[in-house]
Amino acid sequence: MQKQNNIYRPILNYINRQETKRYAGLRKDQDFPEKLVDEACNIVMMLKEPQTVWTVYPYDNCNACVQAQNEYFIPGNSLRKHLACATQVIFLSATVGEMVEQAASDAFARGEYALGMLIDAAATAAVEQTADELEKLLANKFAKLGFRMTFRFSPGYGDWDLSEQDKVVKLANAGAIGVTLTDSLMLMPRKSITAVIGLCPDIEKETPSKGCNKCTKLDCLMRRDG
Repeated sequence: MQKQNNIYRPILNYINRQETKRYAGLRKDQDFPEKLVDEACNIVMMLKEPQTVWTVYPYDNCNACVQAQNEYFIPGNSLRKHLACATQVIFLSATVGEMVEQAASDAFARGEYALGMLIDAAATAAVEQTADELEKLLANKFAKLGFRMTFRFSPGYGDWDLSEQDKVVKLANAGAIGVTLTDSLMLMPRKSITAVIGLCPDIEKETPSKGCNKCTKLDCLMRRDG
């Protein structure tokens, strides 16, 4: 398959309130004004600018090599293991733009710290939802071509060091949606993500456990159930 580069702008009809509270570090039984959560989600709904970009490359899983114009050899055992079945890989980036971050900063500047925290959390939920929508699109597209997808894996997860972020930004062509990287390896706009997904020939149907289901830190405040 030839290299592909695509931009997709999903429509988000809501911001997940439970994820917003989780990203804000609020426990399930914690007493907190629900109206403030709603206000933060509504602000992010008005200001979000969800965009994604994705690029497909052939992948040599024997040598852990992404066959881009400049070959990228996957460092670290965790990502190599994650992509062990892949014959192609998708590098992606997603963002919800700069305005949501400004809204959080404005709230903090006014002394509305709880609202600012919740806007920031709602924006995090929004960018994850944006990436989730892209995954749905890709899963459908590549299932028709005889592939199943691994879950998305981002720099900083496992032993894939954040220092690799500059290469990932380039491989995803994140600049096409305005996502850049600072010298301190921070994505800008700040509410942006990058990740890689493996495309595996659909021989076995089992998908490995992902995210919180795989994590052994059971007392984490940000843990998802199920």
